[in-house]
Amino acid sequence: MSVNIRFEPVGITGIVAEGTYLWDAAKRIGTRLPAECGGRGECDTCAVTIVEGATLLSSLTNAERARLSPERLAAGERLACQAKILYGGDIEVRPVPVTEREETTAETVSDFRSDFKSLPLKKKLATLVELEAHTMFETLNTMVEVPISVGEKFMNLVARKGRAMSKHDRDERRPAEHREEAGEEFEESE
Repeated sequence: MSVNIRFEPVGITGIVAEGTYLWDAAKRIGTRLPAECGGRGECDTCAVTIVEGATLLSSLTNAERARLSPERLAAGERLACQAKILYGGDIEVRPVPVTEREETTAETVSDFRSDFKSLPLKKKLATLVELEAHTMFETLNTMVEVPISVGEKFMNLVARKGRAMSKHDRDERRPAEHREEAGEEFEESE
């Protein structure tokens, strides 16, 4: 059975088959919903409000319960990548505005670019110098931390080897009677 689906406020409509996820339905009829996680339910960027036809959709998934607050769920929000159309009928969907959901990386980059373009030349240069300094600091910090981390691992390995050799040397110097007693105690404790 087919489903009539309408995406507002743009007014794009189309027909999709039962068993289609809202995210896929949007792509099929020519509208794009953002999905920072690629449609795996790991973000809320594809959140939509179901204006009409909520009963035609699958029940809430664990991903939706984790990503959407109870208030948002009560308002009829769903994750388009998680909401599956189960029954035929009419569905109206409205994407959740950016102000009410997480901003995607592409949106953040776009905002940064537009903000950067509007800066005067001196501010642009200062911002670039600041970014360069921050990058250099992180690079130098990594260059210092990696050898220290490797050195710590090497020293731990040497210390373990030294402790094992020391224990072996101490055991070798024990009188034979004590070594036998230690062996008997060891066997009893097992």
